[in-house]
Amino acid sequence: MPSVLPAIVIGVLAAATLAGCKPADAPPEATRPVRILVVQPSHTLQGDVFSGDIRARVESRLAFRVGGKVAARLVDVGAQVKAGQALARLEPTDLQLEETARKAKLAAAHSDFEQNRTDVERYRALLAQGFISQADFDRRLNTLNSARATLEAAQSTAQAGSNQTAYATLSADRAGVVTQIDLEPGQVVAVGQVVAKVAAHGEREVVISVAETQREAFQRGQAFQIQLAAGGKVYQGKLRELAPDVDAVTHTYAAYITVVDADETVKLGMTARAQPRLSAPPDHAALMTVPLTALLDSEGKSYVWVLDSKALTVKRQAVTVAQLDSQYATLRSGLVAGQEIVTAGVHLLRDGQVVRRLGQDPAQTLGTRAP
Repeated sequence: MPSVLPAIVIGVLAAATLAGCKPADAPPEATRPVRILVVQPSHTLQGDVFSGDIRARVESRLAFRVGGKVAARLVDVGAQVKAGQALARLEPTDLQLEETARKAKLAAAHSDFEQNRTDVERYRALLAQGFISQADFDRRLNTLNSARATLEAAQSTAQAGSNQTAYATLSADRAGVVTQIDLEPGQVVAVGQVVAKVAAHGEREVVISVAETQREAFQRGQAFQIQLAAGGKVYQGKLRELAPDVDAVTHTYAAYITVVDADETVKLGMTARAQPRLSAPPDHAALMTVPLTALLDSEGKSYVWVLDSKALTVKRQAVTVAQLDSQYATLRSGLVAGQEIVTAGVHLLRDGQVVRRLGQDPAQTLGTRAP
């Protein structure tokens, strides 16, 4: 009997030891927070992004209509000017002397004409009295006609001289802002030498360079999305003109895109990005646009994580990519409008995983995305 008791004690201790070695239950999996996007249909594809500069729709290249030495520069770059405002002046001395000489010739021609007119009246009276012949009177009349022609020529010459003197002042032909002024007092400029540029108030446009291989994709009136390099608001643009010939230096075609809804933020000289909006072909009627961060690439295929809004679980869904750019992917198939997808941390999820929303990101829906 005493030998049985130790055996019982040993059995109890062994059972307790085995119970202590049993693994504990695993803790429940944590619910992963995810950022959600509601996909929306798109009827356009985004084209390549082009960089360009903001310019005025109308920019006047101004030059003196006479040559000479610059006497004064009256404005600086960036100055706001009105139509007719003086920008620079040439020394007018030589022009004024020429004008004086022409006016003197005009005065002489006028005097000669008056003298001949008086003579004709006197000869007409003599002809009526029979003191001179008709031939003498006709010669005097021809002299008067010649004097009249000389007077008219002198009047035109004098007017041209006055104009030449006025041309010594370079004036703005329209209201705008001075974008270039390339002269200084003492400098000698030639006739027609461009010395200033004035950008007119009003329409603004983006000027971009288009390669030969891309030219056929551009059409007059084509819609663009435009964004300043500094970021911010996205503007709507429309292709106004595509140069018919290449630039001699860059061998590209210049395209002029009007900023339809330009505001005070769009300033001359700013760098902007222009992205054409291309009409989707009929077989792309169900295009969806999603951020690149929503795509999961696995074994050569593309997937997104679709949220079950009731169970709050995610499921991997295969999609077909139609187009990619630096920020977004345009999907041809695999999603329908209204589905909710995960837009971040897609490599950390698994099928059936329970998640919780971090909040929908409205800035990443189609129509509000930046190019």
